[in-house]
Amino acid sequence: MVLTVALCLLTVMPARSDDDLSSVELFNGAGGDPVSANRSPRPASQTAENITVVTADEIVALNAHTLPDIIYAVTGIQLEVISTPGTLTNIEIQGSDFDHVLVLIDNVPLNSLSDNFPDLASIPAQIIDRIEIVKGAASSAWGSALGGVINVITKVPQQDRPAGGTLAGSYGTRQTVDGRVEATGTVDRLGYYLFAGNLHSDGLRPNNQVDLGNLYGKLQYELPVRGTVTLTTLYTTRESGVLAVPYADINDQKHELIASAALLLPLDNRLSLDAAVRTRQSTMEMFTISAPGGVTLQSTRENDNSIGGSLKASWLGEWQLVVAGVDYDHVKVSLRGGRIAGEEAKTADRAGIYLNDTFTVGNFAITPSARYDWTGFGGDRFSPSFGITYALSENSLLRGYTARGYSLTSLNRAESTEKVWTSQLGFESGDVPSLWLKATLFRNDTWDVISNDLGRLAKTRQLKHGGEFELRTVPVFNTSLSTGYTYIHTEGGDGQMFQSVPKHTLKLGLRYRDPSRLQAQLIGNYIDWNATGSSNRGVLWDLHVSKTFEYAEYTSFEVFGSLRNIFAGQQYVTDMYTNTGRWAEVGVRCHF
Repeated sequence: MVLTVALCLLTVMPARSDDDLSSVELFNGAGGDPVSANRSPRPASQTAENITVVTADEIVALNAHTLPDIIYAVTGIQLEVISTPGTLTNIEIQGSDFDHVLVLIDNVPLNSLSDNFPDLASIPAQIIDRIEIVKGAASSAWGSALGGVINVITKVPQQDRPAGGTLAGSYGTRQTVDGRVEATGTVDRLGYYLFAGNLHSDGLRPNNQVDLGNLYGKLQYELPVRGTVTLTTLYTTRESGVLAVPYADINDQKHELIASAALLLPLDNRLSLDAAVRTRQSTMEMFTISAPGGVTLQSTRENDNSIGGSLKASWLGEWQLVVAGVDYDHVKVSLRGGRIAGEEAKTADRAGIYLNDTFTVGNFAITPSARYDWTGFGGDRFSPSFGITYALSENSLLRGYTARGYSLTSLNRAESTEKVWTSQLGFESGDVPSLWLKATLFRNDTWDVISNDLGRLAKTRQLKHGGEFELRTVPVFNTSLSTGYTYIHTEGGDGQMFQSVPKHTLKLGLRYRDPSRLQAQLIGNYIDWNATGSSNRGVLWDLHVSKTFEYAEYTSFEVFGSLRNIFAGQQYVTDMYTNTGRWAEVGVRCHF
């Protein structure tokens, strides 16, 4: 960290004031940035799905280390905020299980093949430009995505100069150290973005230490006539502690390579093609080690290998947008040390074709979509959806959405495909003076859900219905407020009530930003896990503060700090995984 400060100071130049301060955007109307998580890029005013977008400005304000540090504040997401940054973290969307959520980075699926687990903590926050989250079935666009999609969009090369970058470092409780470096720029037609980072901690709870390293690179070449070619690579290595149990520790070790090459080719003003090839190579090993002594008692190893590609065509008419595409992946998973004989290795060829249509008639936008998948292991699946939005005014709309979806929760377990029919009705408005409002009612009817009942696998039916409500204010005296509440009622097909599905989730936010580039953000998170052995003792509060000093057009020095779980609250699903207590960190960022 001392080296980071010294290098930052070397770039300091005479100060120049900057009074620019962006305000809260109340509504993403027809002229706003398009949302692409549904694979049919269109503004939010024409998006029937329940989508939340996390912007680059919001990411920086959170002083985040990895992806879970960002999305835990999103309404409708239930995250087990229990771990040291960089270690394994479970996620739910509207109460759906982790294996129902598809996570993508640069359009490459991150989910493992053996249990469909998305390792969110392996993605460093600094490479992320924005995150688009679809809540509810998204199978008509992506295939296996019963509960939703988290689409991570990485940073693009800086266009207006040949070289720039960022140095950042932080230090916190239990030797929690995070060092990062970025380099970006464009020379002639070639742009580049490069990142390297290492996150280390002795562990904020017993046997939860971590050593996480990331390397990321993006090259973007603008073709002479029109179109771009983009190459991306993310390499991750991690050693961490997962859990401490009596007389034993459980640790994990991971190596992962994700790469893609994409071509965007506009053929004319209306028709464009997107083509991509991708691969993911991952090795994950978990150890049970005696404590004390350090003798390995048991180990399991999973090797995931996938290679594939996609082709998409988009046609934009005066009142219609049509998107059609095909996906293909060859996947292979091998297990060592698994508990079920005969399921050590599986391969599959997966293919899917989809067609999404959006057409506008007056104040209506209608979006029928369908996809057909050959899963290679879980049967053939047809996933239709239908959405409609109606603009009540320039800044208010109604939206409705219904869809059938599925998730292939394991490549190694027969009959592992779980299905859902989801329906949503929502309202969004920026017409109330100084407020942005959003409300959504949802009903998710899920069947063939695999559960472990008295040691045997059984299939159940679950009905989850409830609602979300979000509110945000414009800044008053440089201060804005936000809140989000989610209610979920869960029962089985026979009326049986289910535990371990969060019934109440509350998100609270207070953000201050002034023209001198001082900002502070207070975030509250409460989840009623509705489970035996869970703890729900108050709201978990986090405080993030930063101050930026401008020295030149491209040079700035930022000091930041965070105090997490300020009141040392306890909020967890089970006594085996208690959350971290109060902890703090400070750091610097230098942009040049």
